[in-house]
Amino acid sequence: MGIAYPRYEELESRRPLATIALVALNTLVYLATSVGNGFLAVEDRWVQSLAFVPAFIMKPSQLYRVFTSMFLHANLAHIFFNMLYLYAFGRQVEVALGSKRYLALYLLSGVFATVFHTAYIPIEGASSAFVPALGASGAISGVLGAYLLLFPGTRLTMCFFYFFIPLCFTTRAAAYIIFWFATQILEGYLGASLGVAVFAHAGGFIGGIALLPLVVNRERLGLLRVYASMRRFFYNVFFVKPGLGGAAKAIIVLLIALTAVGAVYSAYAGASAGGVTKILDFSVMECTPACTGVYDNESVIVQLNSGKLDYSPISTGSVRVVFNRLNATGLVYSKAYRGQSVTVKLTTKGIVEKKSVEISIDGSLTFDKYGLLDSGAGTVTTEILRCDPFTGACTKGQVLTYSFLVTTSASMEGFEGIPISQLALLSLLTSLASIAVVWQAEKYEILGEAAIP
Repeated sequence: MGIAYPRYEELESRRPLATIALVALNTLVYLATSVGNGFLAVEDRWVQSLAFVPAFIMKPSQLYRVFTSMFLHANLAHIFFNMLYLYAFGRQVEVALGSKRYLALYLLSGVFATVFHTAYIPIEGASSAFVPALGASGAISGVLGAYLLLFPGTRLTMCFFYFFIPLCFTTRAAAYIIFWFATQILEGYLGASLGVAVFAHAGGFIGGIALLPLVVNRERLGLLRVYASMRRFFYNVFFVKPGLGGAAKAIIVLLIALTAVGAVYSAYAGASAGGVTKILDFSVMECTPACTGVYDNESVIVQLNSGKLDYSPISTGSVRVVFNRLNATGLVYSKAYRGQSVTVKLTTKGIVEKKSVEISIDGSLTFDKYGLLDSGAGTVTTEILRCDPFTGACTKGQVLTYSFLVTTSASMEGFEGIPISQLALLSLLTSLASIAVVWQAEKYEILGEAAIP
């Protein structure tokens, strides 16, 4: 009586179609969103409409950004290296999991990345609530987490460039990935991330580890172990020795535990934070020579904390001009106008982008109890600035008039409206789950010790 045994050729011939499709989709999205900048960088309008902004969680209609942000990239280097890592690591993880399970891991890891990124706002700084986050890094980090457990004993050749001279070395996958994970945690806590959402990377990585038991097919895993032991199946993966040793496990657990400590702090800080945050919806029309056009619309997030005003980047030119002039004349935040409705007629000079410009404002404005602008309408006449997007240098241009309307669509005290504490608790639970998975890493290693000669 024969024994049923799957044909090796059927699995070997399968291409990592999901990985190839993800690389293609990300690349196409980048080309479409960067064409206006000569494919060197994404256009601001796409960042403002598709990137993930934690403070927009107050607006359920903006939750689509959790997914669209995964396919948006800042510049050519960003898309190139993300896709390089996705293809290098993703194809093996896809073969191990199967395309559908792999896609689930990828997308859910991206969701975990946004959860951690939002939960760690008290550590990263309140301003990070307003900074658009974009890129596939969080989802790819989840793929790295899965790769670490599935292929810990593989050998990787890494190359770095020193003055255009490639410096290459070979190391175990586990050593490289653990080192990378450690840098994300350290940069996050030391404030050395340089604008990179490192806790999103950490969250995607931890999420990928925690998700692996849910997406792995045990029968498929056992079959792949047989193929790997024959040194035939993964023809482009080179095995050095199996598994995660006790020291490697301890280091990973320590790093995840450090992340969990941050989640505990964020949960406390999220519940006790002060300040006020609100979303101002601007509608602005250029009125030179007459107000006969259409309104440009954009939401601007402002936060007042200990007398300091922060606000989100503004991509729409006309809205940016009006907001900057109102801010330069003390009409976005004014202690003197707390809780008042005022009629404003003024002509003055204000500092915008380190330049002194003429500003005339005629309108009616209402301020909340904190002194933040709450609503209003009027006109702004001002010198506009032409700024180089690469050097930042600005020169004065013509005088233009704008008609504006502003309303408040949402307001919160502290982090009210951004569920910091709840997301921090979810991050903590995910971290604890990933620790349990790491301690049982041998369950997921494709190459067993018995296969090592």
